[in-house]
Amino acid sequence: MKELLLLLLVALPDAATKDYRVEIGGEPVGTARLAVRCDRASCSARFETALRVPDAGGGGVARRTVSASTDRAGNLLEAETAGRRRKGAGDGVASILAETLLAGAAEGERRCVPVEDVETGRRGGACAIRRGTWLDGEVLGERVRFRAAGDGLPDEVLLPAQGTRFVADPAATVPARAPAAFGGTVPAPPNAEVERAIRFCGLPPEPEDPEIPVVGLTRDFPERGNCQERSAAYLRRAREDGLEGRLVVGVAWDGARFVWHEWVEVAAARRWIAVDPSFRQLPAQAPRFAVARFAPGDEDARAEAGRKVLACWGKAGITRVP
Repeated sequence: MKELLLLLLVALPDAATKDYRVEIGGEPVGTARLAVRCDRASCSARFETALRVPDAGGGGVARRTVSASTDRAGNLLEAETAGRRRKGAGDGVASILAETLLAGAAEGERRCVPVEDVETGRRGGACAIRRGTWLDGEVLGERVRFRAAGDGLPDEVLLPAQGTRFVADPAATVPARAPAAFGGTVPAPPNAEVERAIRFCGLPPEPEDPEIPVVGLTRDFPERGNCQERSAAYLRRAREDGLEGRLVVGVAWDGARFVWHEWVEVAAARRWIAVDPSFRQLPAQAPRFAVARFAPGDEDARAEAGRKVLACWGKAGITRVP
C-alpha cells in the first residue's frame, strides 16, 4: 500500500489545467476543463462542462461544475456540486482524478485504486491496464479508455457506454446551434419493436393505453412542421379546449425504426393520455420510451428535460432485458 501511495504522489501534478472538446455520437457538443493544484499536504481539483443540449431537449446550454478537496494522494476530503458541500470519506480517490492517477501505470501493468464519486458519494473501484499509449479499464463500473502524457492529465477519454469522447483541445467552443436529434436513428436489435422486455437508457417502454380516449380530445392533427412544431400546435388547441397538456421527449418506433421523437400527453378521463400528432395516433401507440416530460412555458422543467436528454443521447441504443 505504501508503494502504491508513492506512485500516486508522483502521478498527481502540482498544477495543471487542460481544456477538452466534448463529443457525443461523434458530434461536438461542448467543452470541458479539468484543473488540479496541489501544495505539500493537499490538492484541489475542479471539473467544468458546458454542453449544448440537442434540439430534442430544448437546445440550451447545460453547465456543470464539481470541485474536490483532496489529500496529496488524491483521496476525497470534501466535495462541492451545485453549491452543495459534503464531506468525503477520505479513503477513496476523487472520481474526477481517477484517470490521472491510473495513467502512471507501466506497459502491461494493471493498476487499481479505491474511488469515491465526487457528486454522489458512491464508492467503488477504478482499474486500468496500459497497452501502449492507451489504458483500458473501468471507473465505478463504467468502462473507460483513455490516454495521458506530459502533465499527467488525460489527453483523451472515451466512455463507450455513453458514446462520449473528451479530447484535449484548447480552442474548443460550445456549438452555436443545437445538435439535431429529432428523427435521428436509435440502434436496436432485430424485431425489438414487437418485444416488451427492452430498455433504452435504462428506461422501460411506456405502457400501452388499452382504452379508446373519451370525447374531448381532437383528432384534428396539425399537417405541417416537425414533431416539435406539431406537438406544440396540438397542445395549443388542447388548451383552447380547456385541457391541460405536457410535452414528452424520448424515443419512438416510427414504423420502420426507433427514432428520437416528441409527442404529447393530455389530461383527460382522469389520466394522462399519450397523443402523437406527428404519427396521427390517439392514443399514441407503443413501443416508445419517455426520457423527459415538461409543460410548455415551464423553463425550469424544460432545462431539466434537456439534462435528461443529454444524459441519454449517444447511448448505445435499444437493448433487450437479459
